Amino acid sequence: MLDNQEDNFSIFIASVPDREKCVCEIFFNRFQWAEISQEEEEIIIQFYSHPSQDYWEFSLDEALATLLKAKERFLSE
Repeated sequence: MLDNQEDNFSIFIASVPDREKCVCEIFFNRFQWAEISQEEEEIIIQFYSHPSQDYWEFSLDEALATLLKAKERFLSE
């Protein structure tokens, strides 16, 4: 059973040089896990590789809650 990891997620709205619009960056501990962006009509998510392990592992409920929170924050900007 995984410990409660929700407090380890961080969500940031950022302006990055390779995008016309702001993006939403999602970090777990200090490592980027995902990025949400919207260049056209469609909202896109990109997942990043874990920097030192073969894969990321989270509780599904915590991961989905974090993605939903990030989406809501991103769309409210």
